[in-house]
Parts: sequence; structure tokens; C-alpha cells
Amino acid sequence: MSTEGPDTQQQNTADGEVTEKLLTVEHEPAAGGGQRSILYPPGSTGSELEANWLAVSSALLVSLDDVQ
Repeated sequence: MSTEGPDTQQQNTADGEVTEKLLTVEHEPAAGGGQRSILYPPGSTGSELEANWLAVSSALLVSLDDVQ
């Protein structure tokens, strides 16, 4: 995964005061060119991390603000 360090996406709850971490995103070069993003729950370690991740083209990611 990326050596640049992960980005953690956050979302405010309905009251606007509490922030909940949703996913950690790491970016890396894709095999066919471009970049892919690996998404996983924050705090995952070991076998938990191996079982709970998703890889997508970085071009397919959208801002949380765009979907709320």
C-alpha cells in the first residue's frame, strides 16, 4: 500500500458536533497504469485488515460532500 500515509474520510453526524471515521484510503499505482485506492475500516490490523478491504480505481472515488 501507499508509503504516503493513509487519508481517513470523516463524516459529521446529524447534530453536526460529533465526527465519525468511516474509511481509511491509501493510494498506489495500478498495474495497468493510473492509480488505485485501497479502502478499509480504520483501526483494522492483521487478518481483520486482510479480510475487510476494497480496491477501486481512484478515478471512481467521489467526495462525501457530493453524495450527502
